[in-house]
Amino acid sequence: MENRALRYIVTATAAIVLAMTSTAVAVTADGLIESANAGRFDEVAHSLASDLHTDNPKVRSLLKAIESFKKHRQNDRQARLEAYEKTIGEMAEQADKGQRYEALVSAIKAHDLAVDPEAMLQDPQVQALVTSTRQAAEQATRDSDWLEALNLYRALDLLFEEEATYRDDVKRVAAHVRLLRLYAPKALYALAVQRAERLGKDKPKPLTAEEQGGWEQQLQGVQAVMLRGTLKQAARRHMRHPSLGKLLKGALDALEIVGQTSAMSESFPSMGDPRKMQKFLGGLEAERKRLAAERHVTYWDAIETIDHIQDLNERTVALPERVIIYEMTEGVTSTLDDFTSVIWPYDQEQFSRNTRGKFYGVGIQISMRDERLIVVTPLHGTPAFLAGIKPGDIIAQVNDKDTSGWSLDKAVREITGPEGTVVTLGIERAGHADLIQVPLKRAEIPIESVKGWQILDDGHWDYYIDRTNKIGYIRVSQFIPQTADNIDAAINQMEKDAGLDALVLDLRFNPGGLLSSAIDVTDRFVAHGDIVSTVDVQGVHRNPFRARPENTHRDLPLVVLVNQGSASASEIVSGALQDHGRALIVGQRSFGKGSVQDLIPLTQDRSASLKLTTQYYALPSKRIIHREPGAKKWGIEPDLKVRMTDDQVAAWLEVRRKADILLNNKDAVKPAAAPSPAANDADDAKQQDKKHAADDGPVNADQILRDALDPQLETALLVLRTRLVAKATGLARKD
Repeated sequence: MENRALRYIVTATAAIVLAMTSTAVAVTADGLIESANAGRFDEVAHSLASDLHTDNPKVRSLLKAIESFKKHRQNDRQARLEAYEKTIGEMAEQADKGQRYEALVSAIKAHDLAVDPEAMLQDPQVQALVTSTRQAAEQATRDSDWLEALNLYRALDLLFEEEATYRDDVKRVAAHVRLLRLYAPKALYALAVQRAERLGKDKPKPLTAEEQGGWEQQLQGVQAVMLRGTLKQAARRHMRHPSLGKLLKGALDALEIVGQTSAMSESFPSMGDPRKMQKFLGGLEAERKRLAAERHVTYWDAIETIDHIQDLNERTVALPERVIIYEMTEGVTSTLDDFTSVIWPYDQEQFSRNTRGKFYGVGIQISMRDERLIVVTPLHGTPAFLAGIKPGDIIAQVNDKDTSGWSLDKAVREITGPEGTVVTLGIERAGHADLIQVPLKRAEIPIESVKGWQILDDGHWDYYIDRTNKIGYIRVSQFIPQTADNIDAAINQMEKDAGLDALVLDLRFNPGGLLSSAIDVTDRFVAHGDIVSTVDVQGVHRNPFRARPENTHRDLPLVVLVNQGSASASEIVSGALQDHGRALIVGQRSFGKGSVQDLIPLTQDRSASLKLTTQYYALPSKRIIHREPGAKKWGIEPDLKVRMTDDQVAAWLEVRRKADILLNNKDAVKPAAAPSPAANDADDAKQQDKKHAADDGPVNADQILRDALDPQLETALLVLRTRLVAKATGLARKD
C-alpha cells in the first residue's frame, strides 16, 4: 500500500515537472502581454522565471518590480481594510452623538474605502443615517435654511453618486443658494454663521465690500434679446428638441424660486411686501395655467409670455428688468442639460481666455494659504520669473491695494490685464522687514497644457519616467490649440535624446477642451480610420473625422491613464485609441461628458453667447460616451481597472504639485511646513514623515514611484516594461 502511494506521489511530481516544462516552452510574447494587460503580473513573473530568462538584466529588473508591486498592493489592501473598519466605527459613534453631518462624511469615506461599496450601503446603520439625514434636509428646506439643506443633500448625493438619487434635490436647493449668493449675500453669510455654530467650527470670515453687492456688476449688459435668442435657438437646435412650452415652464419655475426666496429683499425691498409677493406668485401661476392650456406654443406665444411677465413684475415687485431677464434665461437653460449655458457679458473674457490658450499677465501660479495670496511658482521665462518672484512669496498688495480678504478670482482679475501695461506687486518675503515692490509689465502668458515627468533646473521638462527602459511620460492637462504640437515636440525630444520605446499618456483630471485638438492628438497615434463623429437625436452619424497617416508617430507601446476626472476631449482621445486597439486604457471609468456644444452669438456685438448642446460624440465603434440621467453605462471603461481611494489621490496630487514647482534660484523662499499630527504608532509616524517631507518645498517626482503613491501609474509602467521585455528576450509571437 505504501509503495503504491509512493508511486502515486512520484508520478504526480513528474506530471507537475512536465507541466512546468510545457509551460516554459509555451511562453510567448503574446501570452506574456495578455497577462500583463489583464493585470495578472503573477503570471508574468511565473512565465519569465519558468522560461529561464532570469539571466537577462531586463527580466531580473521586471521581476523585482513585480515583487515590489505585489508588496505595495498587499500593504494597500491591509491599510484600506483597517481604515474602513476605523471609519465605520467613527460613523457609528458620530451618529450616536447626533453629529449627523460628520457621520455622513464618515459614511462617504467608508464607501470609498469599502471592498464592496453596494453592500456597505445596505448596512442598517448606514440606512438609518441616510433616513435621518434626508428628514433633516427636508426640514431645513421648510425652514428656508438653504445652506444647511444644500450641504445635507450634497452629502447624500455623494454617497449615492452612481445612482444620482438626490441629484434633483441638490439642483433645486442650489438654485436658492445661488440667488442668495448673488442678491442676498448678507443673508447667506448669516446662514453660514449659524451652520458653523451648529458644527462647532470657526465663524466664516466677514464679507468683503465686493461680495456684499456684486449683482449689478454681474448682470451688467443683460438684455431681453438674450432671453429671446436662447428660447429660439434651444427650441430649434438642442439635441432633445424641447418644446417652447417646456422651456417657458423652466423660466416660470425659476421666477417662482425667486419669489420663494424671501431673503432677496436685502437687495430688493419690495420683495419684503407679502401682498406684492402674493400677487407676483399668483400671476406666475396664472401664466403657467395659460401655457398649459395651449396645444402648441409658438415663438410668438413665447414673446407674449415674456411681455406678460414683465408687465406683472412692474405691477408687483418691480425687480430690475435685467434681473427678470437673467433669471428667466437661467431657468430656460436649466431644463436642458448640465452643459448648456449662457456666457453672459460678465463671463465673456474668462471664457475666451480658457479657450484660446493664452492670456496677458505676469506668469505666476497663486493659491490661498491662511487667507493670504501665496505664490506657488513662477512660470519659466515670464515677467514674474525674470523679476525674481519666488515660491512662498506673499502677495500683500496689488497696485497699492491691500489683498486681505481677496478671493483667487479677484486676484486674477487684478493682476492680469492688457498686454504691455504695468502691475506692481507688494511682496512679503521671509527675511525682509518691508514689502518688496515689484513692478511687472504684463505679457502674453501661454497656458501650458503638456507637461512631463520632472521639471529641470532650466524650467524645461524631462519627459522620461524610465530612462533606462526608454519609457516616456506625457501629461495633458487640457486640450488647447498647441497641445498636439507640444506632444510632437516632447516625443521628438526623447527620440533625439536616448530614444523612445514606450509611452505613458496621462489624461487624468483632464476636463477636455477643443475638439480639434483632441482629433489632432489622436491622429498622432492612429494612422487610419475614424477618430470621432457626431450623432444627432435621430441617431444619424455625421461629420466623421479621419486619421491621416502623414501625422502619425511610429507605432510604439502606449498606455493611457484616465479617471473620473477625465472628460470630453480626453474621453474622445482615450476612447478612439481604445477602439483602434492602439493603447491600453488603465485607471477608473471616465466622467461621461460626450456632448457637442455649439457657441451661438446672442447679440450682434457678440457680448453674450449661448453654449448649446446639439449632438453627441460617437467613437469609431459608434458607441456613445455621454452620461444621460439614469444611464448604467457611460464614459470610457478602462481595459485594466485600477481603483484609487480619495486619500490616495490626495497624497499623489500633493507630491505631484510640489514636484512641478520650479525654484529659480538657490535662496528661493520655501513654503512653511504644515504641522504633523501626532502618530499612533511607528508606522503612522513614518507615513507622516513621508507625507510632510515634501512640505519643505519642491520634491523629485520619483518620490511618487518610490513611495508607491500612484498605483495606476505603477501598473501602467509594469504593462509597458512587460511588453519591452517580451520584445527584448526574443519570445516567439503567436501566428
